[in-house]
Order: sequence, then structure tokens, then C-alpha cells
Amino acid sequence: MLRRLLIFAAILVAMLAGGGALIRFAGAGATEFRVTGPEMFIAGPISGAAADRIERLLDEHPELEVVVLGDIPGADDTGWLVQMGYLIRGRGLATRAIGDLNNDAILLFAAGVDREVQGGNLVITGADVARSRGWPYDDSSAARVERGAYARVMLGDAAFVEFAETLRETEDVHIITNHDQLRFGLVTPN
Repeated sequence: MLRRLLIFAAILVAMLAGGGALIRFAGAGATEFRVTGPEMFIAGPISGAAADRIERLLDEHPELEVVVLGDIPGADDTGWLVQMGYLIRGRGLATRAIGDLNNDAILLFAAGVDREVQGGNLVITGADVARSRGWPYDDSSAARVERGAYARVMLGDAAFVEFAETLRETEDVHIITNHDQLRFGLVTPN
């Protein structure tokens, strides 16, 4: 009887510890959203929950005009990010980068009808470096195809996606220059 009670207690302790760790894990990488007047702020890694949440927030806040992007290390699944981008473009919203947008997060920025980098950086980070930092990165063949199709809609062609893919293979970290931002149509001229 005592042995069964000790086993039950050990299982209960393990479940409680595991549940607490899961709650901490789930909160640690969550995408942050904040709406203030005509601006929606987004930061953190992009997940499927983020794609669902942005749709609800857009429906709840028709007054939104600008999506302000803080530090976004990327997305586990390019499809989620692309879904968010189509929602932003479909609502005719502008985007503003105030944080570091890594890899696919740059494509989210490209969704804005008007795009401005204001104190942030557009950064291509090699897959190995991104993973070593614990950042999400979708390197599936489906993601590569999806990036190209999305860039053709948002930017007119896939030249930036091809450029980014080359950088990911040849450099650890590359900050996109102002010249290249204009060359690939990532920012809209003033």
C-alpha cells in the first residue's frame, strides 16, 4: 500500500512539474500582439496561433492602418506567416519595421501596401545560426516554393527570395542594405 502511494505521489509530482514546464515553454515563444489606436504591434516568433489571432484582431479593429513589427526571429512554418501577410495586404495596411526582422519575417513586412524601415533591420540569418540561437526556420521544399509565389504577389517577382536564399547559404548574418531594400522593392519610396 505504501509503495502504491509513493508511486502515485511520484507520478503526480512528475505531471505537475511537466505541466508547469509546458506552460512556461508555451509562453516563452508566444507572438506578442498589441493594438493602440490605428496601430497593431507584432513581435516574437510567428506560429499558427499568431495567424489565427491576427485575423481576429483585424476583424475587431477596423480602424487599423499600420502593422508595426518589432523583433521577429522568423516562423516555424512559412505558411502561417504567408497567411498573415495576405491578411495584411488584403486590408490595405502599411507596415513599419522597428525591430530586427529575420528571414521570413521580412516577407511579413513585404505585405504592407506602404513599407518603411524605422529603426529596425531586415536580416538574413543562415539556417544553422538561426537554429543555434533557437530561432524558428522553415527550410522545407514547400516553404521555398511558397516564398517565391508570395514574393511575386507582394513584390512583383521572386528576386528577393532568390537573393535571400543565396545569402542564407553563404553568410551567417547579413543585414539588408538600404540600396537592396529599394532594389527589391522591400520599402516604398517616399
